[in-house]
Amino acid sequence: MDINPLFQSAQRLFSGVRKPCETGPSYDTTLPMSDDSHEFDSPDTLPPEVLKRYMIRRTLGKGAFGIVYLAEDRKIGRLVAVKQLVRHAERNSEIYERFMQEARIGAQLDHPNIVNVLALEEDDRSACIIMEYLGGGSLATYAKKEKKIEPQTAVGIITGVLTGLDAAHHIMVIHRDIKPQNILFGPQGEPKLSDFGVAHLPVVAGGILEGPEQMSRIIGTPLYMAPEQISQKSYDHRVDLYATGAVLYEMLTGKKVFRPRGDISIETMRNLILTIEPDPIDGVPGIPPGLAAIAMKLLAKKPDDRFPDARSTIIALEKIDFSETVRSYDAGAETRVGSFGPLISSPAAMLEDVIRLFLIDGSISTAERRELDRRSERLGVSKLHSRAIENKIRLELSYPTLEAVDEYSETVRILLVSSPQGRISPEQRGQLEEKRRKLKISVEEASELEKQMAEKIRYDAIRNSKK
Repeated sequence: MDINPLFQSAQRLFSGVRKPCETGPSYDTTLPMSDDSHEFDSPDTLPPEVLKRYMIRRTLGKGAFGIVYLAEDRKIGRLVAVKQLVRHAERNSEIYERFMQEARIGAQLDHPNIVNVLALEEDDRSACIIMEYLGGGSLATYAKKEKKIEPQTAVGIITGVLTGLDAAHHIMVIHRDIKPQNILFGPQGEPKLSDFGVAHLPVVAGGILEGPEQMSRIIGTPLYMAPEQISQKSYDHRVDLYATGAVLYEMLTGKKVFRPRGDISIETMRNLILTIEPDPIDGVPGIPPGLAAIAMKLLAKKPDDRFPDARSTIIALEKIDFSETVRSYDAGAETRVGSFGPLISSPAAMLEDVIRLFLIDGSISTAERRELDRRSERLGVSKLHSRAIENKIRLELSYPTLEAVDEYSETVRILLVSSPQGRISPEQRGQLEEKRRKLKISVEEASELEKQMAEKIRYDAIRNSKK
């Protein structure tokens, strides 16, 4: 198979990218961890430019090197993820250098199957990567729910992963940590590679220099490491193909390639990967023979026995015949199969369906409103956009707008707060009734809004009394 000249040049640079270290290897599997007692930065320590542009909503997660926030762009209402480096990371530390490299790699890889890096902000105290926010969850979560993933869906997902890897490999990036947790789903169900924090980029291409300490460290996740990676021999981009094969195997069988019990040492894990062959999946009902062969070829112990690159693997996947496949998976699964994995409708369309359902009785209850907020966040739809969608539906159904609802609720609040007993008097009821008719709010929705406001006032009073 012909390989394009760009990839040939990349292969030459990849050759011998990792050399065995003369000193005894360290069995750390990650970069240096932050101190257990370290307290992560709070939003007020973010760079001023970040706080000026983005409104921090909540924390999405914390890790060894930093914290990730969900934020909303104040200018355009878009939800983003803000990844902040731990405060104690010195400018000349490996953690800081890898953080900067992750931003550079992400910015260069503007690709539909790779999490998009939007910006990098930094000041004397902190550094942040601004990335697109994906509310579709990870493959790890999806696989845990589905157990085994239907072969055509698995092929769609793995094709997206390989397409992203193809783009990365062409700029000489080796991801080095392909695993279900690092495969996220975009709004259309498209798989996106995330977390290039431990990726390798040659110095000639602008990457950081890996000295003896880095060369002696095993970087990645052992369960998805190729034999040459975990044994610290020279390796190239094909370690990513092996890891992709491990992910594909796991999706098809519902089991990891190797299933060690309890805590085991790196030495034991290395011996397992080097000497034990994965259980064969040829002849497994529901898995096309061609697909089984591709998965096992990706998992070959020797790099030369695998596919030469991501593109040739994609071509092989495109030739799989599913016509005679016996479906042994859950026939009631709701997943729709497409070229990019488990497809869903557009976020706005999905949210619109939910809003229409909630508005069947003419109003949205407190519980439904909370659920609506959760759904919109999960789909990556900002509150401003969500309100616009709801207003469109309300107008179509001849319901009052959210602005009218807000005005009525504020009137109820003022009347309840101004009343000594917290109850609306007959005279006030007349005023409120006049307001209701003017705003064209139904009796049912008005009753629900009054109930919601009364509960909110009681809750705020209890919370303030505890301060």
